[in-house]
Amino acid sequence: MYEDWQIKRWDTPASDINSLVMVSLVDDGVLRIIFEAPRLSNRPRWQFTFNAYPAYRNILEEYRLNLWKHLDQSNQRCGNTFIVGNSPWIAYFQSREPLIDIHSTNLIHYVIATEDDVIEILASFVEVIDLGNTASDVPRAGKSRVFYNPTDREQIKAAFEETAAKIVENQEISQD
Repeated sequence: MYEDWQIKRWDTPASDINSLVMVSLVDDGVLRIIFEAPRLSNRPRWQFTFNAYPAYRNILEEYRLNLWKHLDQSNQRCGNTFIVGNSPWIAYFQSREPLIDIHSTNLIHYVIATEDDVIEILASFVEVIDLGNTASDVPRAGKSRVFYNPTDREQIKAAFEETAAKIVENQEISQD
């Protein structure tokens, strides 16, 4: 699926953040996506705004394992934000949707990868705004608990045991 993807680095303030999570995605005619770097002490946030976009998709990161494998094997890993050159998705839309050429010229296939999501957007332009640091009383953003081995080994072990216990419990309930 990704063999035709030619990756180009897209330099943004979030490109090289070790841990990036999505705070919100709002599509009200303008697509606004806010991201946070939750592991940095000041928890900076950025808003990516797409004013004209014919399509976007948000796919859970765990369903993109083949993408990461392809990027590693083709030596194309280049950060959390990148552009797909020669995009099969753009070609698909242009061949099947007659209004694409009228409303969207010079489409770019943007990709933003986070701990939990991979967001792909077809657009001609994006504006990235620095929203500053997150107040300390605001809960951390993100959908999941992410542990980094080996420093969080005890937390990984506890989460694994908790999950295993729930599986056993659910199996016992389903057998009753």
